[in-house]
Amino acid sequence: MKAKRGKASTKSSPPKAARPPGLRVLVTGGATNLGRAITERFLRDGARVAIGQLDTAAASDLLKLHGDRVIALRFDQGSPNDCRALVEEATRRLGGLDVLVNNAAITGMNTGRPFLDLDAAFIDRMLDVNLKGVIHLSVAAARAMRTQGTGGVIVHISSITAFRPMRGLSIYSAAKGALVNLTQSMAKELGPFGIRVVAIAPGDIWTDNFEEVRKKRAASGSDHLEGRAVLGQGQPTDIGEVVAFAASSRGRYITGTTIVVDGGLLA
Repeated sequence: MKAKRGKASTKSSPPKAARPPGLRVLVTGGATNLGRAITERFLRDGARVAIGQLDTAAASDLLKLHGDRVIALRFDQGSPNDCRALVEEATRRLGGLDVLVNNAAITGMNTGRPFLDLDAAFIDRMLDVNLKGVIHLSVAAARAMRTQGTGGVIVHISSITAFRPMRGLSIYSAAKGALVNLTQSMAKELGPFGIRVVAIAPGDIWTDNFEEVRKKRAASGSDHLEGRAVLGQGQPTDIGEVVAFAASSRGRYITGTTIVVDGGLLA
């Protein structure tokens, strides 16, 4: 008895309006560390980039180097109003929005605290910035992308602590883990509008305060993953390359997943 052959799917993506040349990108925290590498990678591809930063002075050299291809906008990611205003202003100044990279977060030693020492103010600020701010930004960006009708990409910068939480980083790890789940949910809802959602989970990546963080963690006896990756420590450019790929047409079939970039640390 022959098995019935299934019909080929006739479901297709919704038609998109023509997208202008050169991506229009918003990178939160795009002037420092991982965010700067992401910004510079998009700029090399001919994009125009709006940078959302608590201190816009950090972007001054990028403005000098790239002129009007870079826009620096001040915002506090812990403020829902600031998040919405940032997306609106970036979209207006860029003439649209193709990519949002949710990179800004409270990181480093500011994230660490023993669980029994947690207080309401610390918990609220961590979640307001590292999780709720990402949600507010994403809602505003997805609405803008849906309205312009050209689709788009939203990238969340998560962390390997989403998969291997560290002692002393309970709230940070929980927020980064939530971004993995959020990526899946958003991808299902936004796919019909041509909007892809991808998370990137960096591992041991060098930052400008790396040595300070490493020494303080060692002194406090808290968990640390530095130096454990089989390929050694990564660089911010390693993350910039993966973000650029995921946001480009080369990653057109990637959505709802988290790409781990950790040099084999979780292997």
